[in-house]
Amino acid sequence: MANDNISLQESLPAPSVSESKTETELIIKDPNILKQALLEKVKSLMNVRGEIALPCVPAMLDEYLQLVQNLLKTLGQNLNEENFNNLKELITKGLTEGYKLSPHARLLVSFLPAEEAKGLASGVTINTKVLVESVADKYQQWPQIRQEPLFGSHPDAKVMKIAAEIGEPKTTTILDIGAGTGRNTIPLAKLGYPVDAIELTPAFIEKLNTEINNQNLPVKVIQGDILDPLLRMKVARYKLAIASEVLSHFRYTEQVRLFLAKMCDTLRSGGLLLFSAFFAIDDYEPDNFVKEMSEVSWSYIITRKELQAAMEDLPLELISDESVIEYEQKHLPPEAWPPTTWYVNWAMGRDLFPISKNPPMELRWILLKRI
Repeated sequence: MANDNISLQESLPAPSVSESKTETELIIKDPNILKQALLEKVKSLMNVRGEIALPCVPAMLDEYLQLVQNLLKTLGQNLNEENFNNLKELITKGLTEGYKLSPHARLLVSFLPAEEAKGLASGVTINTKVLVESVADKYQQWPQIRQEPLFGSHPDAKVMKIAAEIGEPKTTTILDIGAGTGRNTIPLAKLGYPVDAIELTPAFIEKLNTEINNQNLPVKVIQGDILDPLLRMKVARYKLAIASEVLSHFRYTEQVRLFLAKMCDTLRSGGLLLFSAFFAIDDYEPDNFVKEMSEVSWSYIITRKELQAAMEDLPLELISDESVIEYEQKHLPPEAWPPTTWYVNWAMGRDLFPISKNPPMELRWILLKRI
């Protein structure tokens, strides 16, 4: 969106040239008057330029307004009712637009003097701008800022177990959604399974293609988003589809339903769908604030009721539902656990709820069968 701005300006009374000698004497006798004048002079010599990047979480509007108000107060700027309403409208608009575009959007709130030559004595102009980043944009930076292996050195134990049970590798094509750099794709292909790997991030695709070509593996790489209606897959092609650490990037129950419906189309009768997702535990019902924050934290959380609603009238049967942490820790070799330094806290839900106790959510393996 284009920059939006408001100016918070204070107007000083016009100087008088007709004050009497008596009034001047009173000013001299009251040092507070002169001190206040000097403080105004200091204000005119002060300058400020700064920027705050706020996650576009509409439920945080009140907290963000308080944050900006406190900052302005520190800068000697007090909001009147009109100023406050203008500021609220500006931030509300930015948060709403940013959230609609991406859960990874940021609202940039910048501050500068209303008039450069007069410094803070002229008031402050506030500018807002929405910076939009997609999941692919965020992941594109990972090879530069994170240590290898990005997602772990071994494939998911659950993925390999299910794959071993579905049939002869050479005649069993597998769909790997959100393949990343190939943590599951490469080991499956080495066993002889033809794999179609869907991935969004160009940097990951480059790494994946390099490995595929070096080892001459039976993998077809498809760049795209599984939720994109234009991404079509062959009907009844796969015996197994996997989506490890993918649904954590979803945003709505409707997206879960779309995902499941597309899997029903592309899986053979009797085929299996294995995916991991964050589920609310027990009777915990996430409110709107939690939902919005879960999207920002790459930890999209759903309830069992929402999964059931997403599966309604689809030819799917629930086969198993188990803790990812418990299963992977038990079945991965010792040197492979944990897969990364961040994995355990993330899988427990602590990226969303940074608390020492167990958050009311956890990453679960869900196995469904196409009836």
